[in-house]
Amino acid sequence: MPKLFLYLIAIFIVSGCGRVLTPTPEVVVDVIASPTATATPVGPVGPARPTSTPRPATPIATATPTLTPTPIIYRVQSGDTLLSIAIAFDISTELLQEANGITDPRFLQIDQALVIPPPEQDEETPPTPTATPLPLLIEAINFQETGSGALWSLGEVSNPGDVPISEVVIEVSLLDEGGVLLAREAAYTQLDVIQPGEAAPFAVLFENPPSRFAQYQIIPVTGVALSDQARYYFDMEVFDLKGELLDVSRYRLRGQLRNSGHIDAESIRLVASAYDADDRILAQRQAELAVTLLKAGAITPFEMDLTITQGVVDHYKVLVQGLKVQ
Repeated sequence: MPKLFLYLIAIFIVSGCGRVLTPTPEVVVDVIASPTATATPVGPVGPARPTSTPRPATPIATATPTLTPTPIIYRVQSGDTLLSIAIAFDISTELLQEANGITDPRFLQIDQALVIPPPEQDEETPPTPTATPLPLLIEAINFQETGSGALWSLGEVSNPGDVPISEVVIEVSLLDEGGVLLAREAAYTQLDVIQPGEAAPFAVLFENPPSRFAQYQIIPVTGVALSDQARYYFDMEVFDLKGELLDVSRYRLRGQLRNSGHIDAESIRLVASAYDADDRILAQRQAELAVTLLKAGAITPFEMDLTITQGVVDHYKVLVQGLKVQ
């Protein structure tokens, strides 16, 4: 079966100095009133969108365009990710990694030469979307249309299993009334690892969405059990967490973060999500911490403002993870 998900890895931005930066933009969701209390998820907003609520769609099969079988060389540009390069050349990120011996797609370098192999083909097997076999659930779905005409698809991925799952990529497909694919985009979750019983938010951007769509499909297309050799560090806790409405559009979260383990932590990522009473995400944001390294037993405060364009914050959640200092 050919690999159909041609863009499943890496949404990490390559900086000019070679360090990997993973800025998480603040994303705000307009809340749309549902016709009934149980009508979820909500659809996109704005006059160009359909008046009825788009509905979840069943998977559809799409043909994979073929390229010339002659490999070409591509030089990594500023802002490139493995995912964006794979999409540009209509190949899978896995194939691109294997062809170039890339062990960690987060560490691409500007001007790095990549061999672009021809796509794998299997004419005997018709293309069929296949979701990850790991038990992942998509929840808290919401859409936001930006002032520039782009469209955000927001939600979170929960892990009901008993093992941590990493490298989760979410794919969002927009379809018309007849199930014809109009647009498809993919992105990593905003946390690298989803712990058992927890959820990680995602934000998938359509820069040029269709003028209207009637239904959608949101699936996790990849995810692997976390390796025992991974550097990820989770022995941190948030406490003294408080939220307050500053004005009609700003909601502030502040609290403190403690390294409760016995290992120093770095590359700490602390992500907050705000929800309405129906558990739809109103906004999500990554905190900018005052420290780059949190020693064992140390505490650091944090504060972040979330922009709420519509709706009322009913509850919020803050998750944190980092890397062990080597």
